[in-house]
Amino acid sequence: MKRKNIIIILWILWIVSMISMVFGVYYYIDNKRIRLRSEIRENVESIFEGQSSGDMFVSNDDGFFDVAYSGSLVRHYKKVAIPSKPSKGGLAAIDPSIDKKIVDDWKQSYGDLASLYELNWGDKYPNQEDDGWSIIRIYCGGLDEDFIQTNTIFPYKVGLKKSEWGNYYTVEQAVNEAFEFYTTNPKSGYSERFSKGSNNRLWSKIHDSSNEYFWIVENKHPNSWKAGIPIYQPEGKSYDEVQRTMPYENGWMHNGYYRVFIAATQERHYMIEEKDWAVNENRNQLLLWWGISLTVLFMSLIIPLTIKESKVNKKKSETLYQRLVRLCNPKNFIDNYDKEKVDKANIIYKRLLETTPDNNDALIEIQIQASSELGINFIDKAELEDLREKVNPKRFLNPYNAEKVSLANELYAILAKDNLTYGELIEVKEKSKLL
Repeated sequence: MKRKNIIIILWILWIVSMISMVFGVYYYIDNKRIRLRSEIRENVESIFEGQSSGDMFVSNDDGFFDVAYSGSLVRHYKKVAIPSKPSKGGLAAIDPSIDKKIVDDWKQSYGDLASLYELNWGDKYPNQEDDGWSIIRIYCGGLDEDFIQTNTIFPYKVGLKKSEWGNYYTVEQAVNEAFEFYTTNPKSGYSERFSKGSNNRLWSKIHDSSNEYFWIVENKHPNSWKAGIPIYQPEGKSYDEVQRTMPYENGWMHNGYYRVFIAATQERHYMIEEKDWAVNENRNQLLLWWGISLTVLFMSLIIPLTIKESKVNKKKSETLYQRLVRLCNPKNFIDNYDKEKVDKANIIYKRLLETTPDNNDALIEIQIQASSELGINFIDKAELEDLREKVNPKRFLNPYNAEKVSLANELYAILAKDNLTYGELIEVKEKSKLL
């Protein structure tokens, strides 16, 4: 195969390789993203093994629990009016069961109370300075956008029950005992998954689960919230806004002397976020290094072949004068020293430099002399092969051209001679222009 064709093929292969490399890198990065996203989910989910309370639906009883603070003073509470018993019949015409449920809920919450106290009547919930304790809840589940949810659970009201012999329980006592119940009593639903210091340990493991492409960060704009009943509605805020942002009612704990009403804050959501810069950096590095590697590989083949082809083409395009100057220079006989040839070359070279480049007859004489005395072969092999290909009679058989076949056959026979002279080569080269 001709060197020129090899060079063309190598250029094509380089271009194809670069394009394939780009697609390959993007394919690799996409698969790596899928793998690492799945990996961080699996690693974090394994941390939360055993977090479920067993209920069908996710609630504030699911997750792991830790104390945010406890043993704080319970102060700034005030006595408030017990909500009035709902009147019957309001919704009976629509659905009697709803009407009955409203009344039953009131009875369970307030029907046995003698007094009711709000623990914190500001707009800061929870408040370590006022409400005694707070429990941190953390849960893992859902989509990547809300993969981890965390909120706090705290007391916000205390009701002291009616007692025949008098109720000597204080608000402080009720709040403190409620904390003991939630953190130690299996009936609370929290105690089995409650552990002091667990929140920090969990978050340490969560952050350690980060990988090259993904990490866990807070979602500042979650798409969901708990649609519970807000425990407080500040002035100037709509119910809809309050429902999205304020703590909501979350049941109560009670015994024969008190009922401690519990609230839960709206959840903070943490999501699996892609490190865009890391993905782009990794992709660009692969594109760069693979691009450099492929380019170096192909250029190490293309450049030497191109240089060689350029030299060959330069030789092919030489005039007789240029060829004589190149081949007859005495320096060509210095390395393999031959005194006689150096002397002869010196004479021939001097004569050559005194001859004008357009004096063809004189140049032919010098060429014949150089061939005879110096043993120089002026016939370039690459040039000869190209000329043989050009005058090959097969080129003119289809479509058939009798005259060109005849001329080509004559010229080809000359080139096939063992003792072909440079003058004959030049003659064939000139006649080949007729083909």
